[in-house]
Amino acid sequence: MRPLIFSLCFAIASLFAQEAAVPDPAKQMSEAQKRLKKISETEYELDGIKINSATREVRIPSQICLQQAPIEYLLTTDTGKTHETVLTTTVSPIAVQMAMLLANYQPATEGLLAKVPQEERPMIWKDEPPKKPGANRVKINVEWKTEQELKKMPLSQWLQKADTRKTPDDLDTWIFNGSYIDERGFTAQHEGSIIAVWLDRGAIFNSPAAGNWRDDLWISMPANIPAKGTPVTLIVTPEG
Repeated sequence: MRPLIFSLCFAIASLFAQEAAVPDPAKQMSEAQKRLKKISETEYELDGIKINSATREVRIPSQICLQQAPIEYLLTTDTGKTHETVLTTTVSPIAVQMAMLLANYQPATEGLLAKVPQEERPMIWKDEPPKKPGANRVKINVEWKTEQELKKMPLSQWLQKADTRKTPDDLDTWIFNGSYIDERGFTAQHEGSIIAVWLDRGAIFNSPAAGNWRDDLWISMPANIPAKGTPVTLIVTPEG
């Protein structure tokens, strides 16, 4: 894991260095490195996120914020856009992105615009593939405990389309596009956006489902969502 961490830090520091307005990226990365803990030969922990280098599973602690609401996100920080998300977390977005990189996922936008009509495509977006085909596609499940059992289901079952009142049938995988750097710094860190159902290039994950360009389409699926405040774990795994 050590050579991988070195390579990762060098790559992210280089990315930060491209934006002169962002202060001291080396210090930011060094501090994050110090917080990474080795639990076993294959398991690591970063700010509450569990990383398995063998299975590439990444587990993100979260809790229910809204059970029933129009939404644009499924996960934000607890200081992010909490009025339009089902889940919140105290984990920092930069820790989420680092955990994904440490688990050998590759951020890339390929797949996000596949079902977006040409006239709706953001002009500033580029359809960029990962170096390894499919390395930006992941499955995301959610897990939580009840008094009787441990429950688990795909995260996509926690949202529905307002016009059909059905969960999306084309959201088996999500896109790890990774956030980007602008004059404010790491955008996801600044805005608190982690998993978006309405296209948000600043979020770390996005939905590739049909209608992902519409901010008026998505609502939560309260029948599948436990009560507000329930602790849950988001589980990210490889597509295949």
